Amino acid sequence: MNPFLTLTSCLRSSSRQAATVLAMGLTLTTTTVLAQPDLTVTADGPVPAGNYRNVTIPPGIAANVSGIVNVTGEFFVDSAANLSVADAAYVSGKMFRLANDGRLLIETTVGIDGTTSGPIRTQFKELGTKGRFSFVNSTQAQVTGPNFPDEVSELEINNSAIQNGFPVGGVTLSRPVMVRERLYLRNGELRTNGHKLTLISREPDIAMVTAASAVVFHQNGTVVGDVTAQRYINPRFNSGVGYRHFSSSVSGNTVADFSSPANFTAVVNPQYNTTPYAQRFIAGNVVPYPNTYFYDETQVGTGGPGNYSDVFMQGYQSPQSLNDPIVTTRGYTVFIPASATVEFTGALNNGPLTSPIVTGDLTRGTLNESGWHLVGNPFASKIDFTLLVRSNLMNSFYENRSVQTPSGNGGVYDSYVNGVSTSGDGDPRSGVNQFIAANQAFFVRVNAPGAIGRISFDNSARVTEFRDDFTAPFFRNSNATPLVRLRMHDGNQVGTETVVYFPQGATTGVDSDYDAFYINGGHPVGLYSQVGVETLSINGLPELTSATDYTVALVANGWQPGTYTLNAAELLSLPAGFQVLLQDAVTGTVQDLAQNPTYTFTSTGQNAQATRFTVRFRASGVTGINDDVVSNQAFDVYPNPVKPSERINISLPGIESGKTVAATLFNQLGQTVWSTTYRSALGGVREEVKTALARGVYTLQVTLPDGAKQSRRVVVQ
Repeated sequence: MNPFLTLTSCLRSSSRQAATVLAMGLTLTTTTVLAQPDLTVTADGPVPAGNYRNVTIPPGIAANVSGIVNVTGEFFVDSAANLSVADAAYVSGKMFRLANDGRLLIETTVGIDGTTSGPIRTQFKELGTKGRFSFVNSTQAQVTGPNFPDEVSELEINNSAIQNGFPVGGVTLSRPVMVRERLYLRNGELRTNGHKLTLISREPDIAMVTAASAVVFHQNGTVVGDVTAQRYINPRFNSGVGYRHFSSSVSGNTVADFSSPANFTAVVNPQYNTTPYAQRFIAGNVVPYPNTYFYDETQVGTGGPGNYSDVFMQGYQSPQSLNDPIVTTRGYTVFIPASATVEFTGALNNGPLTSPIVTGDLTRGTLNESGWHLVGNPFASKIDFTLLVRSNLMNSFYENRSVQTPSGNGGVYDSYVNGVSTSGDGDPRSGVNQFIAANQAFFVRVNAPGAIGRISFDNSARVTEFRDDFTAPFFRNSNATPLVRLRMHDGNQVGTETVVYFPQGATTGVDSDYDAFYINGGHPVGLYSQVGVETLSINGLPELTSATDYTVALVANGWQPGTYTLNAAELLSLPAGFQVLLQDAVTGTVQDLAQNPTYTFTSTGQNAQATRFTVRFRASGVTGINDDVVSNQAFDVYPNPVKPSERINISLPGIESGKTVAATLFNQLGQTVWSTTYRSALGGVREEVKTALARGVYTLQVTLPDGAKQSRRVVVQ
């Protein structure tokens, strides 16, 4: 008995076929109903030539046809099953049906045709839109065929036929085709022959995936002709118009490709670039107003001084014309509706190890806001950021996500560095990991003024398998690195988050390998660490020890007045007894978030909380800034922030005359910088102190006559 096949036959089946089956050692079961046997292939192996009623290839089975197989019913290749049809062999009869994710491997020169040629010659064919097709031939060229499906999940090209020392192989499209998941260029050429070859980007089958885009796996094959690479916009975070960041996975195309959606027209205007920055946003000064931009780091500062966000925004520039070429590895930001799917059409980018795609020089000026570059993934596949060859760049990257808020549209930047990521809007469904999607732009930053940065993109960084699944957006504690994730949201649950963690090698300063900056994308809620003049969304501090005592300045900004909540969303791998002390300089409250992770406060809005909060990370038993007794005594320090050359004023009213108040200033390590005592006069303490301090964040603590303590954060910039 052959264990590979199961057949059911009848007395009216031909005696010749019955004898053949018996001679092969197969099981032949007779009935009085069926005119032809049913065949189910139960293990990898051949499908014997002959006549059958139905043939079934179940999931997980790899079967092959090397002769002529005729069915009066249906030849069915189930999901995850594989059927290969040898050259000169074929399936004929009534119906051939390929299930979703079933694979048909074609060795014949003609692909899917009619009833007289090709591997499938049945009267009816159901190939669906999610089948997988492989073209394999080592001696001659192939064509996909006039009845090849419009849409497939995978198209594999493995044809590098050579005759007399000359290449004669390859596969030629007979009609347009759309690929849902993967174009696998294994060997040989895929010639489009003037037909449209589309890499689909679409709404994913899994709800938490931002977008599902077909990938291209360049092994030893190439595409001859243009490819259209789509970029779908997921409306989950913003179903309307918003700024989206793009790059192109093809070359030879122009900015006009952004107008490919029927419901969107790209607008550029070089007048935007020459209009003084402060005048660009006044209605009527720039007409028409552009909706498509790239980023030029050298323009930062040309619009004059301002806050960090204003100066950062000066880098955005409009292309000169819709006919400008889309620059490979350059990112673009486009104000476009979520319903628009952009199509980039051109020659598919490829990056062999011997000739990678390299960015131009990435510069950094001398301003604090300098050094940012909006670059883009040049490949039609995800890339792993950690595998890119980078020089003179911070180890972090940043993706913008358009979001809707009660006050309108805005943008948030999700950050990634050293295996840790944040969700810019505090949504646990969002965030980034080390993988950057096809046709996706992202920000990077040069690590020092005057340095020249570069990124080299090659195929080794590409993700070659299609992934229609979400990968964890948050840091996973696989290496037991202690981490604190803080989230902040308003009454409408509009939020953001920041991370402080303690990896080996980090310092209390800004570390290229361990820290990620905070970029304000216009989101109404902001939360970040302040380290000197830098703002960090991810702050790496030195490894925890029994003597750890770090104080971090925490900026918690809300644009609208109202009630806000700070929450320690994750406290990972912290030692027993470790404290995470949130200190509120306005109320005087000190709360251990390790014991009580939620803190609610009110804000006057307008980002008025820049100097309100600090977080002290303290090992069990460490003494220093005492938080055991807290006073609600009014206490003010101004100006704050303060320049090193300025004096600060300490105001502590309501202290009985003649009483003594101790004052101590601590740095971010909890070390004493200076301490003194003041004697109250005229009902309080009012002192002017010359700081002469280095730039940074400090904590000023006063001890009142009754032993109660008050702390205020002091920023020297």
